[in-house]
Amino acid sequence: MTEIKRFFERYDSTGNELSYNEPRITGDDSLSLFHPRDKGLKIVIINPPIREWSYPNIMPLGQGYVASVAMMDGHKVYVLDLNALRQKPIESSPIKFSKWVSGEIIKCLENHVPDVICIGGIITQYKRIKEITTLCKKSLPNVPIILGGGIASCMPEFMVQRLPIDVAVQKEGEITFSEVLTRIEKDLSLEGCKGIVYRYNNGKTDWEVKNNGLRGSVAAGWKKGLSKNGDGLNSFPWPLRSKWPIDEVYKNNPVGHLNWASKWNQGAPGEGTPYSISMLASRGCPYAVSSCDYCYASYLGVAYRLRSPKEVVDEMAYLKRRYDLKYVHFLDDLMMTDYRWALEFFDEIKKRNKRDGFEIEFGCTSRTNIIADDIKRAKNEGRQNILEAGYEVGWRQVGYGVESASPTILKLIDKSGQTVEKMETAILETQRVMGYADCSFMIASPGESEKTVKETVDFCKKVGLAPEVFFFTTAYPATPFWDLALEKGLIGKAVTGKNCEADDDIIEQFFIKLGEQGDEVRTNFSDLSDEKIIDLSWWAVQELGAQNTLRHPHTGDIQNVQKSKARGATVTDL
Repeated sequence: MTEIKRFFERYDSTGNELSYNEPRITGDDSLSLFHPRDKGLKIVIINPPIREWSYPNIMPLGQGYVASVAMMDGHKVYVLDLNALRQKPIESSPIKFSKWVSGEIIKCLENHVPDVICIGGIITQYKRIKEITTLCKKSLPNVPIILGGGIASCMPEFMVQRLPIDVAVQKEGEITFSEVLTRIEKDLSLEGCKGIVYRYNNGKTDWEVKNNGLRGSVAAGWKKGLSKNGDGLNSFPWPLRSKWPIDEVYKNNPVGHLNWASKWNQGAPGEGTPYSISMLASRGCPYAVSSCDYCYASYLGVAYRLRSPKEVVDEMAYLKRRYDLKYVHFLDDLMMTDYRWALEFFDEIKKRNKRDGFEIEFGCTSRTNIIADDIKRAKNEGRQNILEAGYEVGWRQVGYGVESASPTILKLIDKSGQTVEKMETAILETQRVMGYADCSFMIASPGESEKTVKETVDFCKKVGLAPEVFFFTTAYPATPFWDLALEKGLIGKAVTGKNCEADDDIIEQFFIKLGEQGDEVRTNFSDLSDEKIIDLSWWAVQELGAQNTLRHPHTGDIQNVQKSKARGATVTDL
């Protein structure tokens, strides 16, 4: 019997396709094309809890993608979705919840006795991921553990050294994951497998950490305004959603536009909340290399790549039919970047509507300078701008990471292309077309002062904007701000209370303590005190009626909120 071609064999090490029009998982109907092999691996994928103060509303798409690849390669896939299993916000003690997590893991490992354990997430989940992987390695010491997601890519050598894992998959994971599984199944060395950092036994000393270098990213499925079918990202499978509790949990809890009013108050579903789900139309960010010193946008590869409009709408149409959806939320770092792609995407939705009545609402991200430029361009070309054209086919929310309305701060954080004038143009037009603009801001960036915060608040008042959230500027690994925080001793300060050099022990403690950006001030880059930053943040939230008023700090600690309110009321009359 001829052995099946593994997914990684469809591409070379640079990401170029070697074969075309291969079968892939798209929806449930396509699952019958793939069958588990007798020698296939038993794989358990663990989704760790995240944002435990909120209702779970986003299926882990990255895990869904690699799960599809594993199934296409003939492996058996089992999922332990701890985030979905908790069902509601966690109100019990952290110790009690951790015991529950441990119990669910033990049951899963005993039931399935996997050949491989996979886990992934983002850096804010470090503490939980360390707890989970430690328990897994203790329970099944000879079973390899693979780490993926942003947490694996941002500091892969550190993760292999500090976590009881065997392999960290870097950047875009589907092809790499397929090759790693094949080598494990065949008991082959991981030597030369691109895209991983792993524990390497040289046969002479203890285990070493070895980095095989990055694998090339697969090309876009759309380029220069022309659709391409069956190649690039369009050749990738869709997430294996059937293994996750979409019907039972995820589609019921609001996300994006549907979650605007309740996001920072547990994100609870209301009576009659429409069904919704998340997906991706692109990978990476066009500004990943040249802009935004605070952002780790290259974790899926440096190159920015879009799927074809047809491929994206195909998936939207399937999701609407399969899950009875009313809304799709795109989780792309930056989706609406090219007006030609956007107009083609809208036209594709119109074609489906004319052909079979397809209708759906959706929300996604963009940038104020991109929108402002298209408003000007559309006027010159005598057409609708992309906000107007998008609204006609269901576009209902635009997420902007504005960060600051101070020209000083915009320059210091390298928010290239974004000016106060373009921000005003884009936000006013978004409010006119969509009814509101979903904008987030940061406080405590380099150069922050009472004056710069006031500039941001005054700008919001000028355009009538109630922002979604004010975050505290936080340094994350693999960003320029991370290097700056290390240089200034801010990582050490967050752990020890004083500015100091951070060794690996301190860095790990920083990760263990790391919560979301609004939990507390962790890396204050300004010359203001942490307390002053909190005062200014609360003052801005109260002045503008930001959406995170109920969760600032996000911990929801009433004492802290009341103290912040009291201090905020005495902020200098700016």
